[in-house]
Amino acid sequence: MNDILRVFASLSRIKLMLCLKNKEKNVSQLIKTCGLSQLAVSQHLAKLKKWGLIDGEKKGKEIYYRLKSKKTISICENLYKFVKKTL
Repeated sequence: MNDILRVFASLSRIKLMLCLKNKEKNVSQLIKTCGLSQLAVSQHLAKLKKWGLIDGEKKGKEIYYRLKSKKTISICENLYKFVKKTL
């Protein structure tokens, strides 16, 4: 349970999951849409994959990431709104 809570402790990870809300994306697309560095995107994707929240599928030279469950989106949206309102 602690690992799942750690996922939502990072605003960057929440943003990444929100960027994957509607369709799968590769690292380059996530960098552009989320406004994070390549290093940050790669590190957060590795953690999200380790914790079982995303899947990656290799297509040609790229790996495309997607959320395993759409239920994650409502949690991310509510947390993101709460944090933005609080800060």
